[in-house]
Amino acid sequence: MIYPYTLQEIRQNINTGVEYEIALFYKLLSTAEQQMVLEAINSRFDKTKIYDIIEHTDIQQILDALESRGLTLYDVSFETQNDNIGPSDIVLHLKDSNDKNLQIGISVKYANTCSLNVTGRRFISELQISTLKEELPRYTNMYIKEMSDKYGDINNWFRKRKPSSTTDEYIDLIRDAVIENWSNITDKPNLLSALFHSDSPIEFWVITYNKNGYTLKTEPATVEVSRAQDIIIKKYQTSYVAFYLNNRMIGRMQIKFNNGFIEKCKKKNADLIYQDVKISYGKPFSSWNFSIE
Repeated sequence: MIYPYTLQEIRQNINTGVEYEIALFYKLLSTAEQQMVLEAINSRFDKTKIYDIIEHTDIQQILDALESRGLTLYDVSFETQNDNIGPSDIVLHLKDSNDKNLQIGISVKYANTCSLNVTGRRFISELQISTLKEELPRYTNMYIKEMSDKYGDINNWFRKRKPSSTTDEYIDLIRDAVIENWSNITDKPNLLSALFHSDSPIEFWVITYNKNGYTLKTEPATVEVSRAQDIIIKKYQTSYVAFYLNNRMIGRMQIKFNNGFIEKCKKKNADLIYQDVKISYGKPFSSWNFSIE
Protein backbone atom coordinates (compact mmCIF):
# COMPACT_ATOMS: atom_id res chain seq x y z
CA MET A 1 0.00 0.00 0.00
CA ILE A 2 1.91 3.01 -1.29
CA TYR A 3 0.27 6.13 0.06
CA PRO A 4 0.86 9.42 -1.81
CA TYR A 5 3.40 10.44 0.84
CA THR A 6 5.11 7.04 1.32
CA LEU A 7 7.86 7.44 -1.27
CA GLN A 8 8.66 10.96 -0.10
CA GLU A 9 8.84 9.68 3.47
CA ILE A 10 11.27 6.94 2.44
CA ARG A 11 13.44 9.44 0.54
CA GLN A 12 13.60 12.07 3.29
CA ASN A 13 13.25 10.39 6.69
CA ILE A 14 16.56 10.44 8.57
CA ASN A 15 15.39 9.21 11.97
CA THR A 16 17.76 6.83 13.74
CA GLY A 17 17.05 3.24 12.68
CA VAL A 18 14.67 4.12 9.84
CA GLU A 19 16.86 2.10 7.44
CA TYR A 20 15.66 -1.09 9.16
CA GLU A 21 12.03 -0.03 8.84
CA ILE A 22 12.49 0.72 5.14
CA ALA A 23 14.23 -2.60 4.48
CA LEU A 24 11.55 -4.65 6.21
CA PHE A 25 8.77 -2.71 4.49
CA TYR A 26 10.43 -3.40 1.13
CA LYS A 27 10.65 -7.15 1.82
CA LEU A 28 6.96 -7.33 2.71
CA LEU A 29 5.78 -5.59 -0.49
CA SER A 30 4.66 -7.18 -3.74
CA THR A 31 7.22 -7.30 -6.55
CA ALA A 32 5.57 -4.41 -8.42
CA GLU A 33 5.53 -2.20 -5.34
CA GLN A 34 9.12 -3.10 -4.53
CA GLN A 35 10.20 -1.50 -7.80
CA MET A 36 8.49 1.77 -6.82
CA VAL A 37 10.14 1.78 -3.39
CA LEU A 38 13.52 0.86 -4.87
CA GLU A 39 13.60 4.18 -6.74
CA ALA A 40 13.09 6.02 -3.43
CA ILE A 41 15.77 3.94 -1.70
CA ASN A 42 18.26 4.74 -4.48
CA SER A 43 17.97 8.44 -3.67
CA ARG A 44 19.04 7.93 -0.05
CA PHE A 45 22.57 8.48 1.27
CA ASP A 46 22.44 5.17 3.17
CA LYS A 47 21.12 3.04 0.30
CA THR A 48 24.06 0.60 0.55
CA LYS A 49 23.22 -0.15 4.18
CA ILE A 50 19.53 -0.60 3.33
CA TYR A 51 20.46 -3.06 0.55
CA ASP A 52 22.54 -5.02 3.05
CA ILE A 53 19.65 -5.15 5.55
CA ILE A 54 17.28 -6.25 2.79
CA GLU A 55 19.66 -9.05 1.81
CA HIS A 56 19.77 -10.36 5.38
CA THR A 57 16.03 -10.00 6.12
CA ASP A 58 14.01 -13.18 5.75
CA ILE A 59 10.29 -12.52 6.26
CA GLN A 60 9.37 -16.21 6.51
CA GLN A 61 9.31 -15.98 10.30
CA ILE A 62 6.60 -13.32 10.05
CA LEU A 63 4.62 -15.28 7.47
CA ASP A 64 4.82 -18.42 9.63
CA ALA A 65 3.53 -16.51 12.66
CA LEU A 66 0.61 -15.21 10.61
CA GLU A 67 -0.17 -18.64 9.19
CA SER A 68 -0.24 -20.16 12.68
CA ARG A 69 -3.15 -17.83 13.43
CA GLY A 70 -4.93 -18.44 10.16
CA LEU A 71 -4.07 -14.98 8.84
CA THR A 72 -3.13 -14.05 5.28
CA LEU A 73 -1.11 -10.98 4.35
CA TYR A 74 -2.58 -9.06 1.45
CA ASP A 75 -1.02 -5.60 1.90
CA VAL A 76 1.43 -3.57 4.01
CA SER A 77 1.84 0.14 4.75
CA PHE A 78 4.72 2.31 5.96
CA GLU A 79 3.55 4.18 9.09
CA THR A 80 6.70 5.38 10.83
CA GLN A 81 5.35 8.94 11.23
CA ASN A 82 1.79 7.94 12.18
CA ASP A 83 1.31 8.41 15.93
CA ASN A 84 -2.33 7.33 15.77
CA ILE A 85 -1.50 3.61 15.64
CA GLY A 86 0.65 3.27 18.73
CA PRO A 87 4.27 2.12 18.40
CA SER A 88 3.88 0.51 14.96
CA ASP A 89 6.27 1.54 12.16
CA ILE A 90 4.74 -0.85 9.62
CA VAL A 91 1.18 -2.15 9.45
CA LEU A 92 0.29 -5.57 8.07
CA HIS A 93 -3.12 -5.63 6.39
CA LEU A 94 -4.59 -9.10 6.83
CA LYS A 95 -7.56 -11.37 6.27
CA ASP A 96 -8.60 -14.10 8.67
CA SER A 97 -10.16 -17.47 7.82
CA ASN A 98 -13.59 -15.78 7.58
CA ASP A 99 -12.25 -13.21 5.08
CA LYS A 100 -12.48 -10.49 7.72
CA ASN A 101 -10.02 -7.61 7.47
CA LEU A 102 -7.73 -6.82 10.39
CA GLN A 103 -4.39 -5.15 11.09
CA ILE A 104 -1.28 -6.01 13.05
CA GLY A 105 1.45 -3.42 13.49
CA ILE A 106 5.19 -4.06 13.62
CA SER A 107 7.45 -1.97 15.83
CA VAL A 108 10.96 -2.15 14.36
CA LYS A 109 14.01 -1.80 16.58
CA TYR A 110 17.73 -2.29 16.29
CA ALA A 111 19.58 -3.79 19.27
CA ASN A 112 17.40 -1.94 21.78
CA THR A 113 14.03 -2.25 23.45
CA CYS A 114 13.08 1.43 23.59
CA SER A 115 9.30 1.56 23.45
CA LEU A 116 8.65 5.26 23.99
CA ASN A 117 10.25 8.68 24.16
CA VAL A 118 8.58 10.35 27.11
CA THR A 119 8.78 13.87 28.54
CA GLY A 120 10.24 14.29 32.00
CA ARG A 121 7.20 16.31 32.97
CA ARG A 122 5.31 13.03 33.35
CA PHE A 123 7.63 12.17 36.25
CA ILE A 124 8.71 15.36 38.00
CA SER A 125 6.91 18.50 39.11
CA GLU A 126 7.25 21.96 37.61
CA LEU A 127 8.80 23.12 40.89
CA GLN A 128 11.45 20.40 40.64
CA ILE A 129 12.11 21.33 37.02
CA SER A 130 12.47 24.99 37.97
CA THR A 131 14.96 24.12 40.71
CA LEU A 132 16.98 21.89 38.39
CA LYS A 133 17.03 24.56 35.68
CA GLU A 134 18.50 27.01 38.19
CA GLU A 135 21.41 24.60 38.60
CA LEU A 136 21.99 24.17 34.87
CA PRO A 137 24.19 27.27 34.27
CA ARG A 138 26.54 26.22 37.08
CA TYR A 139 26.77 22.68 35.80
CA THR A 140 27.29 23.97 32.26
CA ASN A 141 30.34 25.94 33.40
CA MET A 142 31.57 22.80 35.18
CA TYR A 143 31.02 20.80 32.00
CA ILE A 144 32.96 23.27 29.84
CA LYS A 145 35.85 23.27 32.31
CA GLU A 146 35.89 19.47 32.43
CA MET A 147 35.89 19.14 28.65
CA SER A 148 38.51 21.85 28.18
CA ASP A 149 40.80 20.31 30.80
CA LYS A 150 40.49 16.89 29.13
CA TYR A 151 40.42 17.77 25.43
CA GLY A 152 41.61 21.36 25.03
CA ASP A 153 40.11 23.51 22.27
CA ILE A 154 36.32 23.48 21.99
CA ASN A 155 36.51 22.03 18.48
CA ASN A 156 38.03 18.88 19.99
CA TRP A 157 34.97 18.08 22.10
CA PHE A 158 31.91 20.20 21.31
CA ARG A 159 29.09 18.02 19.88
CA LYS A 160 31.35 14.94 19.81
CA ARG A 161 29.69 12.75 22.48
CA LYS A 162 32.61 12.77 24.88
CA PRO A 163 31.92 11.06 28.24
CA SER A 164 31.44 13.48 31.13
CA SER A 165 31.25 13.07 34.90
CA THR A 166 29.50 16.45 35.07
CA THR A 167 26.72 15.17 32.84
CA ASP A 168 26.41 12.09 35.06
CA GLU A 169 26.19 14.26 38.18
CA TYR A 170 23.43 16.44 36.74
CA ILE A 171 21.46 13.44 35.53
CA ASP A 172 21.78 11.99 39.01
CA LEU A 173 20.06 15.10 40.40
CA ILE A 174 17.20 14.44 38.00
CA ARG A 175 17.03 10.78 39.04
CA ASP A 176 16.77 11.87 42.68
CA ALA A 177 13.85 14.13 41.72
CA VAL A 178 12.08 11.34 39.80
CA ILE A 179 12.33 8.94 42.73
CA GLU A 180 11.26 11.60 45.22
CA ASN A 181 8.19 12.47 43.16
CA TRP A 182 7.08 8.94 42.25
CA SER A 183 4.63 8.68 45.16
CA ASN A 184 3.02 11.98 44.11
CA ILE A 185 2.07 10.87 40.59
CA THR A 186 -1.69 10.41 40.51
CA ASP A 187 -2.14 9.15 36.95
CA LYS A 188 0.15 6.10 37.16
CA PRO A 189 -2.34 3.81 35.36
CA ASN A 190 -2.44 6.15 32.34
CA LEU A 191 1.31 6.62 32.47
CA LEU A 192 1.99 2.88 32.53
CA SER A 193 -0.53 2.32 29.76
CA ALA A 194 1.46 4.73 27.59
CA LEU A 195 4.85 3.28 28.55
CA PHE A 196 3.86 -0.29 27.76
CA HIS A 197 1.56 0.63 24.85
CA SER A 198 -1.36 -1.18 26.41
CA ASP A 199 -3.44 1.62 24.87
CA SER A 200 -2.31 0.84 21.31
CA PRO A 201 -5.36 0.96 19.01
CA ILE A 202 -4.14 -2.11 17.10
CA GLU A 203 -2.29 -5.25 18.07
CA PHE A 204 1.45 -4.96 17.45
CA TRP A 205 4.47 -7.22 17.27
CA VAL A 206 8.08 -6.23 17.92
CA ILE A 207 10.96 -7.01 15.59
CA THR A 208 14.45 -6.38 16.95
CA TYR A 209 17.31 -6.52 14.47
CA ASN A 210 20.66 -7.92 15.58
CA LYS A 211 23.84 -9.29 14.04
CA ASN A 212 22.12 -12.57 13.17
CA GLY A 213 19.01 -11.13 11.54
CA TYR A 214 16.11 -10.31 13.85
CA THR A 215 13.98 -11.65 16.65
CA LEU A 216 10.19 -11.51 16.54
CA LYS A 217 7.97 -11.03 19.59
CA THR A 218 4.30 -11.61 18.84
CA GLU A 219 3.34 -10.96 22.46
CA PRO A 220 5.29 -7.87 23.63
CA ALA A 221 5.78 -7.47 27.36
CA THR A 222 3.13 -5.45 29.14
CA VAL A 223 1.85 -4.84 32.67
CA GLU A 224 -1.62 -4.70 34.09
CA VAL A 225 -2.35 -1.07 34.86
CA SER A 226 -4.26 -2.16 37.96
CA ARG A 227 -0.83 -2.95 39.47
CA ALA A 228 0.39 0.60 38.97
CA GLN A 229 0.57 1.40 42.68
CA ASP A 230 2.66 -1.72 43.31
CA ILE A 231 5.53 -0.57 41.10
CA ILE A 232 8.63 0.83 42.75
CA ILE A 233 11.52 2.63 41.09
CA LYS A 234 15.26 2.69 41.81
CA LYS A 235 18.43 4.00 40.24
CA TYR A 236 20.02 1.68 37.70
CA GLN A 237 23.51 2.02 36.20
CA THR A 238 24.61 5.59 35.45
CA SER A 239 21.60 7.24 33.85
CA TYR A 240 18.60 4.94 34.28
CA VAL A 241 15.65 4.67 36.61
CA ALA A 242 14.41 1.07 36.76
CA PHE A 243 10.80 0.00 37.34
CA TYR A 244 10.17 -3.08 39.50
CA LEU A 245 7.09 -5.20 40.08
CA ASN A 246 7.28 -8.14 42.51
CA ASN A 247 11.05 -7.54 42.75
CA ARG A 248 11.43 -8.06 39.00
CA MET A 249 12.62 -5.29 36.69
CA ILE A 250 9.92 -4.71 34.08
CA GLY A 251 11.29 -1.57 32.45
CA ARG A 252 13.93 1.11 32.63
CA MET A 253 14.02 4.75 31.65
CA GLN A 254 17.13 6.53 30.44
CA ILE A 255 17.25 10.10 31.65
CA LYS A 256 19.15 12.12 29.11
CA PHE A 257 19.61 15.43 27.37
CA ASN A 258 17.67 15.52 24.13
CA ASN A 259 20.57 16.77 22.03
CA GLY A 260 23.63 16.85 24.24
CA PHE A 261 24.55 18.67 27.46
CA ILE A 262 25.12 21.84 25.46
CA GLU A 263 23.88 22.67 21.96
CA LYS A 264 24.76 24.89 19.06
CA CYS A 265 22.83 28.11 19.50
CA LYS A 266 19.91 28.44 17.09
CA LYS A 267 18.27 31.40 18.80
CA LYS A 268 18.99 35.11 18.63
CA ASN A 269 20.71 35.38 22.00
CA ALA A 270 23.14 32.69 23.10
CA ASP A 271 23.04 31.40 26.66
CA LEU A 272 26.83 31.74 26.71
CA ILE A 273 29.80 32.14 24.39
CA TYR A 274 32.99 30.12 24.78
CA GLN A 275 36.00 30.48 22.47
CA ASP A 276 33.79 32.47 20.08
CA VAL A 277 31.25 29.62 19.86
CA LYS A 278 27.65 30.52 20.68
CA ILE A 279 26.13 27.92 22.98
CA SER A 280 22.66 27.07 24.24
CA TYR A 281 21.91 25.09 27.37
CA GLY A 282 20.86 21.52 26.73
CA LYS A 283 17.32 20.17 27.17
CA PRO A 284 17.32 17.57 29.95
CA PHE A 285 13.56 17.12 30.37
CA SER A 286 12.07 16.87 26.89
CA SER A 287 12.86 13.32 25.73
CA TRP A 288 13.72 10.32 27.91
CA ASN A 289 13.88 6.75 26.59
CA PHE A 290 11.70 4.12 28.21
CA SER A 291 12.61 0.50 27.49
CA ILE A 292 10.67 -2.66 28.25
CA GLU A 293 12.65 -5.54 29.72
